[in-house]
Amino acid sequence: MSIDDSQTTDRGSWTRGELQALDVSSPERFQRNEHPALFRALRRDYPVHYCPESPYGPYWSVSRYEDVLAVERDHAVYSSENNIIIGDVPAEFDVTRAFATSDPPRHTQERRAVLPAFTRKRLEALEEGVRDKIRTLLRRLPRNTSFDWVENVATVITNNMVGELFDLGVADREQLPFWCEALVTTPAPGAIVETWQERQAVVETFRDRLLSLWTERRQDHSRCDVVTALTQNRDTAHMDCDPLRLVGTVALIAGANEAARGALTGAIVAFDQFPQQRALLQNDPALIKSAVAEIVRWQTPIIHMRRTTTQETTLRTCVIPKGSKVVMWYCSANRDESVFEDADKLDISRSNSDKHLGYGSGIHRCLGQHVAEMELRVLLEELLASNLRIEMVSPPERFFSNFSSNYARLMVRVHQ
Repeated sequence: MSIDDSQTTDRGSWTRGELQALDVSSPERFQRNEHPALFRALRRDYPVHYCPESPYGPYWSVSRYEDVLAVERDHAVYSSENNIIIGDVPAEFDVTRAFATSDPPRHTQERRAVLPAFTRKRLEALEEGVRDKIRTLLRRLPRNTSFDWVENVATVITNNMVGELFDLGVADREQLPFWCEALVTTPAPGAIVETWQERQAVVETFRDRLLSLWTERRQDHSRCDVVTALTQNRDTAHMDCDPLRLVGTVALIAGANEAARGALTGAIVAFDQFPQQRALLQNDPALIKSAVAEIVRWQTPIIHMRRTTTQETTLRTCVIPKGSKVVMWYCSANRDESVFEDADKLDISRSNSDKHLGYGSGIHRCLGQHVAEMELRVLLEELLASNLRIEMVSPPERFFSNFSSNYARLMVRVHQ
């Protein structure tokens, strides 16, 4: 039995009556990893579910794969404008913006502006350095003692990647993940920021640092990082005049790499829970590409995204009023048994694992997808090459969040 099995078992069955007006968004449920059973019941009985009352106000939940895909791809009816997470920022606090929280044409212009930092040639140039750093990192891991994989491996890898994408110094590399996580967290006791005032302080610090970088790089044509790309594209060259939009755009791109941190740790959790899959990969390294997709499907680093209806619409048999919050639960869509057979199991030879919605779909598909896949692929390749086996020594500690399925701590031991 896996060390994490106790946290993934069903906590009783859900009746239709219990589900009818349930608030499925409770962060505690995701932190304790108790949500899979709930979403199985929702997919069965209420694939489009209305919650009339929650800390975030009323909202609709979409839990089946085909319905999430339909919402994701219809940006005319299901808008990303202003907000893409379930919680709204109170009017008295600053609201950040980004192309993910916009619809075309603004979304198209801003997304296009940062593409030069994510070309295939750029990623190929980065991969050699990423591989060298991961290889060195694994070689220096402690032996015969337990340590935190999140702190010592996953965070180091993603901080380095963010640093390369934005061409940042050490201090900024360490702070950026916290700034990004705070921006997509609805403050609550136990969360990364507990009050809106704390979040506002993070926004202001983040804004000031970005404006400083913007001034430095406006005239520097020798760089190919994300901030420089934004300063030198005609559609975004004046983004410094709207600093909260700049904050949101940078946080979106960097935050996508933070999702990779969840997958880098999720791989260890997955192989601990399904050791036969780890053995399969060791025997057939050609399965690495499939394993990367399957780990992202199984882990689903981003739990949900939200849209707002621009008009009254009907989804399945439900009439959804104009101005309604519609929450797409990626964690449920990626476990939809009508699409993925034995969906709760990790299967690195699964034929359709690449159909997962871990990166979203349509025009808002995650810009950092190929970066995240490259990091996870290189980590798996180097783990196999080093013949290291990572053993969990205690259950993983997850974030208090209904947005990020990232891990706060994972204590492991290395075997060789």
